[in-house]
Amino acid sequence: MNRTLSGQFRGDITIVEAAPLRGPRRPDDLSLPAMAGAALNYLRGNPDPQRNYECKFSLGPLGMPAHVPLLPPNPYGFDPIALGDTDCRMDWQYAHMREMTGEAQADAVEAGVRRRIRSYQRADSLLWMNPGAWAGTLQTPSVIEGLKHEWVSTWASGKWLISLAEEFGRSREARVAGEARAVFQALAHLLCWDGKRAYLPYGPAPWRNGEWLHMRDAGKNAGWGGEHSRNYPFFVEPMVRYWECCGDEEALAAARAVAGGHLDGIQPDMEELRIDPETGAFCKHVHLHTHEVWGVAHLGAVTGEARYLDWAERAYRFVLSQGTDYGWYPEYIPQSEYRTEICVVGDMVSIAACLARGGRPEFWDHVERAVRNELRRAQFALTPAFVALFRSVHGDKTPAEIEAALVELQKLEGGFVAQAAFDDWVGYPSASMGAPGLYANGIQMMGCCPPEGMRGLWEAWQGIVVARPEGVFVNLPLSRDHEAAGVTAFRPEDGAMEVEARQGGDYFLRPPAWADLDTVKLRLGAEPVALAWGGPANAYAYCQGVQPGAHLTLSWAVPRFRQVFTPQSVPGRDQSVTVEWLGNTVLGVSPKGRYLPMFDTPKTGPT
Repeated sequence: MNRTLSGQFRGDITIVEAAPLRGPRRPDDLSLPAMAGAALNYLRGNPDPQRNYECKFSLGPLGMPAHVPLLPPNPYGFDPIALGDTDCRMDWQYAHMREMTGEAQADAVEAGVRRRIRSYQRADSLLWMNPGAWAGTLQTPSVIEGLKHEWVSTWASGKWLISLAEEFGRSREARVAGEARAVFQALAHLLCWDGKRAYLPYGPAPWRNGEWLHMRDAGKNAGWGGEHSRNYPFFVEPMVRYWECCGDEEALAAARAVAGGHLDGIQPDMEELRIDPETGAFCKHVHLHTHEVWGVAHLGAVTGEARYLDWAERAYRFVLSQGTDYGWYPEYIPQSEYRTEICVVGDMVSIAACLARGGRPEFWDHVERAVRNELRRAQFALTPAFVALFRSVHGDKTPAEIEAALVELQKLEGGFVAQAAFDDWVGYPSASMGAPGLYANGIQMMGCCPPEGMRGLWEAWQGIVVARPEGVFVNLPLSRDHEAAGVTAFRPEDGAMEVEARQGGDYFLRPPAWADLDTVKLRLGAEPVALAWGGPANAYAYCQGVQPGAHLTLSWAVPRFRQVFTPQSVPGRDQSVTVEWLGNTVLGVSPKGRYLPMFDTPKTGPT
C-alpha cells in the first residue's frame, strides 16, 4: 500500500496502520447541503441593501468593524474592488447553493445583486464600471485621468456570460440565450488573431473605445494593474460554459482559438507570468493563472483532446507542488509567507474535476481532499474558539459593543476564510491583531474568495453521481440524493459507500485511487459480487444490469499514514509540514496553528 500512496501523495510517506473497523459503519457527518445552507447565509448577508445591494470585498472578521474598504470609496462605490468582481462571483453561487439545499426561489437579496450587475451593462452588452480597483494605488497622472471614466471589464463580462448561460440552462428562455449571444459576440470582437489562434493583448485589462488600460509602461507605480495586464484573461471558461448551455458552435471555436494561443504562448510580453508548456511553471499571482487554466481543462474535458488536458494538468501539478495535498494552495509564487487563497482552491477543485471528467479519474480524490479538508475547515463560523479570541483582542471594548459586533458577524457565517496558514485561520498575526482592516485584523476574508469556495462545493456535488449513456458513475464517496442514485457515504475510517439504484442499468463505483485493490469488495444487497473493472482508466468496479431499488455497497481498507514534505512557495524557507492522514481525511497538521487551529479539534458548524 505504501507504493500506492506514494503515487497519490508527495513527500515521505510512513504507514501507521490500516485503520481497523470499529463497530458498525456509520454515515459520514460531512454534508455538502449543510455547507451550502451555511453559504447561503453569507450570500444573503454580504450585500448591503442600503447601497443598492453593493457587495463587500474588504472583510476582516476579527476587526471592529469587520468591513473597512481597502481602497477609498469613490463616486462609483463604497468598496470599489467589489464592483463587477465580488458581485459577479456571488451571482453564480446563489442558484448553485439553492439547488444543493433544495430551495427553488431566489430571494430579494439575490434579485438585488442581479439587478446591480445588470446596471453595469451598456448597449454593447458588456459590463462597464470604474476601474479604480484595477489600478490600486497607481499615481501615474495619465492613468488617474483615465480613472475618471467607466471602462469595459472583460473579467466581469465573462462572468456575466456564464451567469446568462446557466440561466438559460435552467429556464430555456430564448430571450436569455439571445442576451448571452450578444455578450459572447462583444467579447469575441475584442480578440486579436494570429492565424487560427487568438488572444487578448493585455489579459484582463479594462477596455474603452478601442484602448486598453494596460499600465505596462507605468513603471514602479503600476500597482497590481501593471502585473495583471501581462497575465492571462478570463476567456476560455465563459466560452466553453456558454457553448455547453446554449450550443453556440462559434463560442467553442473561439475557446479553441484562445486555448491554442495559450498553449503556443502567443500573448505578448508575459515574461515570467507565462505558463511553461513543458513544466507548467509560472510566477506571481496564482489565481490569475488558474482561473484560465480551469477553462482550458474544461475545454479538454468536453472535447476529449489530450493537448488541452495535458497543458492544464502540468499547470495544476506545478501549483500542487507549491502547496499541500489537502487543498492548501499559495496565493503567490513566490510569496513572503505561507498563505493560501480560497480563489485558488476553487480553481484547483474545478481543474481537478475537469481532468477527472476528461478521463483521469484519480483527480476525483483531489476534489475530495480539498473539499473534505481545506474548504470544510475554512468555512467561517462563530466557533467558541473564534469568539474567545474576538473577545480577547477587543478587551478595550464594552460588552455591549462586542455583542453587537458578533451579531453583525453572523451575516458572514458560511463564507470562507480567504488566506489561512497551513493550520490557522489567522494568516496575519501581529501586535495590532483585531484592528479594523483587511490585513491588520488578523483574518483575511476577501469578498472574491467565499463564492469561489462555494464553487468548490458545487464541483464536488456535481461530480458525486453522473448518469451517462453507458451507465451511472459514482465518482466520490460523498453522500448525495440524486435522481439516478442515492449515495450514502460512511465515515472515512469505515471505507465504504452504499448506492441505491434509482434507474436500471450498469453501475460504476470508484474506490479511492490509493486503495489496495486486494481489499476492495462489492456487494449487491447481501451477496458478494465478483469484481470487474471498467470505466475511464479501469478505475471503477462495475455491476451490470442493476435493477431499480437494488443496493450496492463498495468497501476498501483505509490506511492511516504520516506525510512529511516541504512546500516550495516561499523562497529560502524549508518549512517541513507533517500531515496525519486517515485515507483522504486530515487528522492533524504540524506545525500546529497558534491562534485558531483548523485540524486538531472536532469540526463545528455545518456538517
